[in-house]
Amino acid sequence: MTSSVPNIPGEFVRDTGALKEKVASLLKLNSYKFPGAQPISFGSKQLQEIEQEDFFVAEKSDGVRCLALLTVNNRKEPEVYLFDRKSNFHVVRNFRFPIPGDPTFRKCLKNTIIDGEFVLDKEPDGSTQLKFLLFDCLCIEEKVLVSRGLMTRLGYLKADIIKPHQEMVKKNPDMARRMPFIVEFKEQQFTHHLDIVFNEIIPKLKHGNDGLIFTSVNAPYAMGTCNKMLKWKPLNENSVDFKVELLFPGSSLPGVKDFTAKPRINLLIWQGGTDYSRFSELGITDEEWDRQFKQKPTYMDGKIIECNYDPELQRELNLSSPWRFMRFRDDKPDGNHQSTVNNVMRSIEDAVSQEQLIACMPKIKEASNRRKESELTDDRDPKKRRL
Repeated sequence: MTSSVPNIPGEFVRDTGALKEKVASLLKLNSYKFPGAQPISFGSKQLQEIEQEDFFVAEKSDGVRCLALLTVNNRKEPEVYLFDRKSNFHVVRNFRFPIPGDPTFRKCLKNTIIDGEFVLDKEPDGSTQLKFLLFDCLCIEEKVLVSRGLMTRLGYLKADIIKPHQEMVKKNPDMARRMPFIVEFKEQQFTHHLDIVFNEIIPKLKHGNDGLIFTSVNAPYAMGTCNKMLKWKPLNENSVDFKVELLFPGSSLPGVKDFTAKPRINLLIWQGGTDYSRFSELGITDEEWDRQFKQKPTYMDGKIIECNYDPELQRELNLSSPWRFMRFRDDKPDGNHQSTVNNVMRSIEDAVSQEQLIACMPKIKEASNRRKESELTDDRDPKKRRL
């Protein structure tokens, strides 16, 4: 069973205590938690928000979210520790992020944490290329950046992390061929250039896409749920990560299940801890079950799967539910929490279409221009000039 979500590269790290302590220490946390910012769903309220303040927008890739701790071991060799939402760590050894300004590329960044996602790009010849798309920087050389605005964080990311790495790769083509993945900056645009994202960036993507991510230009980096990071999806791309419960019918033998029959596939919502509650069931035809899952009938039981909401297809195929299987989420320890599901359902009820977004762009650009003009006026006025 294939998935478009790539595996995190590197060697799996079993003893992660010291790594978690290091991440917590660098970010000034009392104890370790996965520090990645998590977006909230986009609704009509957020249309006003992206007009009232500046946001960057980027395509939402169909990949796996991953933070990276850049460090150097006791032998002065570079190591990159990649860690996901499950706080699984993988180490990639001798992968170099040189410090800026070093023509030898020997000295590498340490005590640095960056944010990004792995995607699998499909090339024209049918081959795939693993890429690490970077879009934020939490800490560089022990300098914590989470309280700074996005423009500042991206400045460090592009100039001090990505640029030196790409210059090294360009000057060492043999090294490039041996690298387990390619590092790139994830392109972002001001919101009023959303047409560029829809019309130019997304059509040229070599990997999957399931929406947009809006990030406030001026807000600090929020570890955990971030109200200034907004996740927009087309209606049929709104999705929930459920835990699966398979209920097979009984066979002719008492107490024996019939694993040759299609089961009822319950979709469970996480309530916290080990508690789950039933939410719905999977909308799937007999033919789809036979084609995708019958060979391993119990494989899905207990797994986390991502399902999209597609009421039109439900009506067309006469399904019992609008929730359709998208992919397994082996990168997540639990399904979405009840609070997250509630937000998704509200966003479905309060969905904003692509056409509505595009229609708002002139108004958003006008508001952004007014803010810039106001800032210029304040800068010219000695009484209002910022110190």
